[in-house]
Amino acid sequence: MRKPPNTFSLIGPGRVGSSLAQALCEAGWRCATIVRGKGNVKELSALKLAFPESCAAESIVDLLNEFSRKDPFGDILFIAVQDDKITSIVEQLVQNENFECRGKVVFHVSGTISVQVLASLRERGASVGAFHPIAAFAKKFNSESARNIYYDFFGDQDAKSIARKITRQLKSRLLILKSEKERTLLHLAAAFASNSTVISVRSAERLVSNFIRKDDANKLMEGLLRSTLHNLYTGTGMESLTGPLKRGDVNVISQHLKALGNEHELLQFYKSWSLLGVEELLRVEHGAAKKQRLKQMKRILEAN
Repeated sequence: MRKPPNTFSLIGPGRVGSSLAQALCEAGWRCATIVRGKGNVKELSALKLAFPESCAAESIVDLLNEFSRKDPFGDILFIAVQDDKITSIVEQLVQNENFECRGKVVFHVSGTISVQVLASLRERGASVGAFHPIAAFAKKFNSESARNIYYDFFGDQDAKSIARKITRQLKSRLLILKSEKERTLLHLAAAFASNSTVISVRSAERLVSNFIRKDDANKLMEGLLRSTLHNLYTGTGMESLTGPLKRGDVNVISQHLKALGNEHELLQFYKSWSLLGVEELLRVEHGAAKKQRLKQMKRILEAN
């Protein structure tokens, strides 16, 4: 395989794709081509502004037909479309006689879709892999989201070498995974840490929305989260836990359950994470009295 230049192409400039591409360009790479799909004028203008030297097309067919005598994708290709569209993109590439697989490195950036979805490209000479950024991408063209983070990788050796190079230049760390099962568990862990936090905080803000202004509620929760994260990463185990669970305060838990009243979804959510906390505390608690209170709390939380 020839030594690849710092040039790449992108299929799918959504939140992840556009942010990763912009971070690479800021690190000295060149984005040769972008397949953007059918977007509105505003989206097209944003792409042209972010990647002025790139050739943009609405579809793979349009791009390959325009460059029928020369492969416009180069050596490194990122597929950053929605998970359910990856198979279709691969089929379009394989079935187009103008697309040259041999010598390419092709990544998809999904955290869950199997690397096997790229198998037909591998059979035709490409080195393939899943290269997944472990970060929350809330908006497009946010290069900061793609730097100083962890990426996970699973795939072929040549693709792994390129993944290492990319993460170094983005001042990030690369986790080499050994199986699809590890990929699924890591993605699940990320969903627990990120999505459940967002849902918890938005639910908390809703509980106080009738008597605290939105701006105050946002600042209040931000301060609470900062102190929680500080405790979480300066302590060990369950030492960072505070409140009634940590104290084994059965009465407060009962008051919380009563206050939730007819909020069925929030009540079940509260019970679920509280029970997980109680189970963790029972594993590490040695005091007989405290363990007894925790067991009582567990019975209350499990009651219908």
